[in-house]
Amino acid sequence: MIKNDLSIGFIGVGVLGKGLPLALAAQGYRVVAAYSRRLSSAQWLASRIPGCAAVESAQELADSVDLVFITTPDSVIRDVAAALRWRPNQGAIHCCGAASTELLESAADQGAVTGAFHPFQTFAGLDDPKDALARMDGVRFAISGHGWLPDYLAQVARDLGGQPVSIADADRPLYHAAAVLACGHLVALLHGAVDLWQSMGFTAEEAVDALYPLTRATLDNIKNEGLAAAATGPVVRGDAVTVRSHLEALFQRLPELVPVYGTLARASLPLAVRKGIGPDQVTAIEELVDHYVGSE
Repeated sequence: MIKNDLSIGFIGVGVLGKGLPLALAAQGYRVVAAYSRRLSSAQWLASRIPGCAAVESAQELADSVDLVFITTPDSVIRDVAAALRWRPNQGAIHCCGAASTELLESAADQGAVTGAFHPFQTFAGLDDPKDALARMDGVRFAISGHGWLPDYLAQVARDLGGQPVSIADADRPLYHAAAVLACGHLVALLHGAVDLWQSMGFTAEEAVDALYPLTRATLDNIKNEGLAAAATGPVVRGDAVTVRSHLEALFQRLPELVPVYGTLARASLPLAVRKGIGPDQVTAIEELVDHYVGSE
């Protein structure tokens, strides 16, 4: 399949449902239809892509294109697909990270060719969805599908500046959990660090300004030097005295962070062993974590 041969439509015009079609159109793909529960959202997208029309129903969109991207919230993908009439060999794609083509079973039963296409990237915080194209540079795209779709989607990923990867269906929840750990849970972790700065009298904005250079440098170190080399802190040094002081201060001031700190201290121990701490130091840190987490 050549990209210019296929007409493409999007059902669901949220952040990804804006950014992805704009990026595809910029790369020469024929995005010709958009549908959203709010017609104004579809009109917003159509006004920015030459030849794209805002349609008034999902079925109207499905009837008018060769390839349908369902970019609705994950929880309604199955229902959206099941409510539509599909044509044989028509493409049906969703962008859910945690699931494969099983969400589109009703489309496949009608002869459609189904696939999944998920960028391993966050699209939160975009002022203009057109910036999504820049954010896709170097991103891994988890693709799966049947018939002609795997090769087609792999080319889409490359055209967007990313790299296609194949994730086994059984591993899709693990793949998505990795994204959550690296993105959503990273935010939750930094929220705890902001709370600590606020407990010392700083504002949240001042805390973020202080934390951002440190976090950015850590990510750069991971990319350039690897996980073990980037790992720092008292656990990695086997410094049980400092770990104790942290846990005691947290226990007194922000006890809700004690189990978070303790869990991450334990998770840091394999890296610490790789960097040379001994079994006695490991035991000392484990006992501290058990004591404070058990007391929390």
